[in-house]
Amino acid sequence: MASQSARSAAGFDYIVIGAGSAGCIVARRLSEDGSRVLLLEAGPPARSLWVSMPAGMSKLFTPGVHNWGYATEAEPHLGGRTVYAPRGRGLGGSSLINGMVYVRGQREDYETWRQLGNAGWAWADVLPYFKKLEHRAGAPSEHRGRGGEIWVSDSADAIRHPVCHDFIEACARNGLPRNEDYNGEDQEGAGFLQFSIRNGVRHDAATAFLAPALKRPNLAVTTEALVHRIAFDGRRATGVEYSTNGEMRSARAREVIMCAGALDSPKLLMLSGIGPAEELRSHGIAVVHDLPGVGHNLQDHFNTPYTCRTASASSVNEELRGLRLLRHGAHYLLARKGLLTMGSSQAYAFARVMPTASRPDIQINFRPVSWEYDAAGIHVVGTSPAVTASIGLLRPHARGRVRLRSADAHDAPRIHANYLDSMADCDTVVAGMHLLRKIFATQPLKSHVLAEQAPGDSCRSDDEILDYFRRAGQSMHHWAGTCKMGTDAMAVVDDRLRVRGVDALRVIDASVMPLITSGNTHAPTLMIGAKGADLVTGRSP
Repeated sequence: MASQSARSAAGFDYIVIGAGSAGCIVARRLSEDGSRVLLLEAGPPARSLWVSMPAGMSKLFTPGVHNWGYATEAEPHLGGRTVYAPRGRGLGGSSLINGMVYVRGQREDYETWRQLGNAGWAWADVLPYFKKLEHRAGAPSEHRGRGGEIWVSDSADAIRHPVCHDFIEACARNGLPRNEDYNGEDQEGAGFLQFSIRNGVRHDAATAFLAPALKRPNLAVTTEALVHRIAFDGRRATGVEYSTNGEMRSARAREVIMCAGALDSPKLLMLSGIGPAEELRSHGIAVVHDLPGVGHNLQDHFNTPYTCRTASASSVNEELRGLRLLRHGAHYLLARKGLLTMGSSQAYAFARVMPTASRPDIQINFRPVSWEYDAAGIHVVGTSPAVTASIGLLRPHARGRVRLRSADAHDAPRIHANYLDSMADCDTVVAGMHLLRKIFATQPLKSHVLAEQAPGDSCRSDDEILDYFRRAGQSMHHWAGTCKMGTDAMAVVDDRLRVRGVDALRVIDASVMPLITSGNTHAPTLMIGAKGADLVTGRSP
């Protein structure tokens, strides 16, 4: 799809690469004042029931038309395992396939960004963007926004399973305060999650931000357009070369803006000759600018499941299989209500588990369902009633790296996550497991548990627990940091998100985070998109 009316003989004012969570809002904001904007997306428009139905995310988990289906290289601290890395493909990017959980992060995350030399990124600077972006469907609050493009909703009372209420009560009995709004003044505590869901339908970035702008004559959107490289005149970006329908094309602009995400933005920079010179030369790529930090500083939230067998009434597993699932499907199609409006989890706990922690260092997500892989390797609902809680490491010390597989833009990047490389990370996840077991052993949650399935009763010592994390841990799919902003030698962009050492080129996505935020990264990425667009235009929130 494309609107060629945005063209002129001189090309475009801006080319935006990637229509994900940041790219959709960047294209919308930049086209508001009449600037000629070209948005290039490698995937297709989203036209799938599984995208719009919140519970349909399980159908999007495997590689497919809306999922690049990446994987890490062999992870040295996970016994050589590779870890699956799904990434969204299409208008909306990863907001098409994510769990829809909406988490801003902690005030201290952004204060630390500022302390690292990034002026304009402290909590007081970013809060106005969060508030302007969102339409909070809950009670009014000085900390929350109303009237923004992205809906932020609580799960309906009708689908808040009783076992989730009992999980929250068990957390309270273990010293975690009840928290009705972790996106408000303080994140710490336990309660129900918030979601980018509107009236029972996934509210992805393309629907919220891009769709209302598509009729603008100055905005051109081209899908199935894979960018191969950024074109340069000396060290000034002048446009892009991309392929669509098997044909190579080029486009020119006075500024190029990369919004391809923490895995593909560094990949495209390196394909274009911007990155560590040795890495580029090893693939026969001419060096435009030796920028050693490109692809380094990779961070993700390491995430590990904890599963307990329960009676039927304590789990929705049986409701999501067979004829019962068909009944719920019909109810959803007719009313956009019911169990299939449920996001990836229902309840949460943000907790401190290390003695020196001054703020939450783990995220527990709780759901009244379990998952397993069938004989064909497909992710399916568990065959017997069970509940799952997952332990997410909020601020990992380990750092990974994204590298090129080849000089071919069609090849996936090489991802080295380097999970559990830090002993501090190991200690934190083990402490998280001890807390989680205490919560499950506390009434009223204890009464639901028949047996611990994973890791199981035989896994008791710290060494055994850590071994379980190495065997079962996965990605939380929150990749960040590979084009970090900062002032040190490994910084890729400055605090205005301009790529260092070249002109007319910016990166505006989760890759610019110097440190990953504490929680799911969709909301912070939207904020980065909105603030980044204002940095381009000179506007204020």
